[in-house]
Amino acid sequence: MKPKRAPIAPSPSQPLTPTEEEMLRIISIYRYMTALDMAYSLGTPKTLTRVRSRLTHLAGGTDYQDRAFLYRFPLPSNKKGGNPERVFTLGAAGREVVESLGMPVDWYYRPSKTGRLSGSHLAHQLLVTRFVVAACQWANTQPDYNLVEMRLSYEIERSLGTRRGEVVVPDAWLHFLRVGGRKSPVLLEIDRGSEYQERLKNHVRGRIEFIRSGEYARIFGTRGVSIAYATTGQVPDYAQTRRKTMTAWTMEVLEELELKSWAGVFHFTTVTYERLYEDAQTLFTKPVWYRLDSPAKPVLLLDS
Repeated sequence: MKPKRAPIAPSPSQPLTPTEEEMLRIISIYRYMTALDMAYSLGTPKTLTRVRSRLTHLAGGTDYQDRAFLYRFPLPSNKKGGNPERVFTLGAAGREVVESLGMPVDWYYRPSKTGRLSGSHLAHQLLVTRFVVAACQWANTQPDYNLVEMRLSYEIERSLGTRRGEVVVPDAWLHFLRVGGRKSPVLLEIDRGSEYQERLKNHVRGRIEFIRSGEYARIFGTRGVSIAYATTGQVPDYAQTRRKTMTAWTMEVLEELELKSWAGVFHFTTVTYERLYEDAQTLFTKPVWYRLDSPAKPVLLLDS
């Protein structure tokens, strides 16, 4: 059943502020964000109420507004009652603004797709957004690290050209650089515990082929890589069990392909969507990741 739509929203009478233009630019990159994600992306988490108000203004003041700068809709939930979290994405008018700022945009959110948007897919994309924003904000506070480049799956897929559809596209690529020149490129994969054994193994095989074929080096300009799987599990209590299962399945793939030397490339950890911003310091500075060649002793993600 399609959601009930509000009347078409008029454009604000006042010109957009630089902050509002920056919000549109950021959402054009991430595609799906909550107000909290935007507040952290702007580096102003303490102004969440103000950020939410500005986003809502850009979305025409309510849910399901056509032709506004942003399109807002509630995050699907199985819980009854309450006020669900709102998701913001780029509207047609917002795309025009971002392009006027000199940034090409090949998409915008068409309201007719709302009824067909999978809740599982949306939850996955929001988790990717939150992890990457948390990584960016962590790096911005570190004297010893810079996040020199970040690419999300949408941009990576465009880079594949004619090979689109043939390659298992990573959720994101994060290129950290430590003072002194040490590089730590990370291929990020978000797992929500929904993939069964053979599907996950095929995903791992595809990731290995992406690297061995030279396509990874062609797109990112480096051969170095750590493959990081962050899982929430289907429920929080299941996350650690899921992590251990994923490591076992991945090791089986390496043994099958006679690539046990790759055991140090794969890293696994658990994350909680609601706590990602609070836990970012731990994720990037503490030994909370598990490698296949160190299944019982956690290691650092960077420099490990």
